[in-house]
Amino acid sequence: MAFLDKDKFVEMDKIGATWLDRGAEAYRQGDYELALQCYKKAADYGNSQAMCNLGYIYAFGRVGEADQEKAFYYFTQASLAGNPNAFYKLGDAFRFGNFEIDYRLALCYARGWGTDQRWDLALKYINEAQLYAYRNKQHGEYNWQKTSQRINKLHDEIVSEMFS
Repeated sequence: MAFLDKDKFVEMDKIGATWLDRGAEAYRQGDYELALQCYKKAADYGNSQAMCNLGYIYAFGRVGEADQEKAFYYFTQASLAGNPNAFYKLGDAFRFGNFEIDYRLALCYARGWGTDQRWDLALKYINEAQLYAYRNKQHGEYNWQKTSQRINKLHDEIVSEMFS
């Protein structure tokens, strides 16, 4: 009976890997909705990389507004399943808080990296990053000066571009 259980788990791993591959292909083609569905199916089969990829989809708002709670959930699930990328993302979240995610979103929208260039959304996310950086300053968090300078530089660039 144990042999049959092992075969079942091997088959589940293969199915999960197939859905992961389909999701990755859809993601590369920019079909984030399809990627989301494929990654969810792969995650249902226990594929930790699919769980991590779901975290990225939600963190960077690939299917609408960014949803940090869902991103954190999927990064946590993936890390519990042993995914090293998810451990890294959780470490970022605990070390830097949301400002790093907001900064990266602002950068993507300002530069048009992986999305359309949207100055309004770039400004929204850089303003949120500034709020978190200000909180870090108030609490004397590690490296807040360097972080604040980086955020303020991007903020100035965005505002300058919007009003030029």
